[in-house]
Amino acid sequence: MPPTAIPALLQGLLGASSLLIGAGIGCYWKPNRALIAAVMAFGSGTLLSAVAFEITISTFQEHGFLPLLLGFSMGGALFTVIIRYIDQQGGFLRHPSSSRRYLYKQRQEETSEVLDRIAHVEMLHSLSPAEMQAILPLLKPITVEPDTVLCYEGTLGDAMFMIVRGEAEIVKGSRLMALLGPGEMFGEMALLTGEQRSASVIARTEMDLYELDKADFDAMLGRSPQLASGLSRILARRLRDTTQSQIESDEATNLWRQQVLDSVELELPPSEQQARLQELSKSSAPTAILVGTLIDNIPEALVIGFNAGNDQVGVSFLLAVFISNIPESLSSAVGMRQAGTAATRILAIWAGAVLLGGASALGGSLLQTVASSWIIAVAESLAGGAILAMLASTMMPEAYELGGPSVTFSTIAGFLVGFWLSSGNFVF
Repeated sequence: MPPTAIPALLQGLLGASSLLIGAGIGCYWKPNRALIAAVMAFGSGTLLSAVAFEITISTFQEHGFLPLLLGFSMGGALFTVIIRYIDQQGGFLRHPSSSRRYLYKQRQEETSEVLDRIAHVEMLHSLSPAEMQAILPLLKPITVEPDTVLCYEGTLGDAMFMIVRGEAEIVKGSRLMALLGPGEMFGEMALLTGEQRSASVIARTEMDLYELDKADFDAMLGRSPQLASGLSRILARRLRDTTQSQIESDEATNLWRQQVLDSVELELPPSEQQARLQELSKSSAPTAILVGTLIDNIPEALVIGFNAGNDQVGVSFLLAVFISNIPESLSSAVGMRQAGTAATRILAIWAGAVLLGGASALGGSLLQTVASSWIIAVAESLAGGAILAMLASTMMPEAYELGGPSVTFSTIAGFLVGFWLSSGNFVF
């Protein structure tokens, strides 16, 4: 075993130990958003400085630009691919930012599924994307058997319907007035006037429909008054004859569908966000959360191992990692607690991350003894690219979301402290 192995293991454990400190703080004391943001921004600054001065400059001076290009590209790509897979397995709960991204993606998929079924309801194209976003959560999918009466003539209107599949008859008295098929809607006047039905609508075949209840619509109308004008445009359009070709219609439908999807935002109330996360946490895999956490921190541990024999570089990078780990695990623990994860489970996950962080540093030290300096330079650059990918996708966006423009000065302070640590003032 090389002489640097034990120091690398100890330094790896020391650098990763702050993960457990941050997790403990997040489990038992919830700091305010401004403090979390400031600490996270400071940690981001120290890591940026460490990557710039401990990895990039030294590698460039010894081996040129090629290992940097190869390593940073592979590191960023590898981190992105692995984390995407881990998040799909339930690891997204380790960070509030990844949890929100998952909820956003889930909501967009739900919207896409509904749009696939109602995109051919041409009258809806008169609604703006914002108006559609207000209506979509209110649509209730229903299936009815043949001869089901959907609307009774002479009764007060309390809902409208959009036909996805099947046919319906419009009957006035005993007289058949018209047939309705997929892509058509009926009962929309009830949402604006509540007047009595002028005819009955009866299912001619088995039908799939979306129902929009007047009570739900009225509640939404109070929050989005523009829906009334949007529905009025639908009614006005129904009175006009149009002669578009099928190709033009398909192109317009695709454009409208994409505009609605692009307008999806995660505007769930905090209580609903928490409820969804708690439900998701029940089915999430602890292993996925642990592996995701390790992927976030293994690159840092490897660099510690690579530089275990370099006193100056080792201590400055070690301190930068120690500082940056605290806000990362703190924010993660706060988010996991909000999702309903038990404190003991959170602490166990981060304790495992500390142990495996030490093992990763040991592995980096062992690799240094068998690989050429050029290979080590590429490996170190790969770790640097993964660290930058983690900062860009998690820590920095989350810090700005929590603290806004004020995180600017915390990031600068962290960068300057990291540079100071790299400048030669600290020797292990």
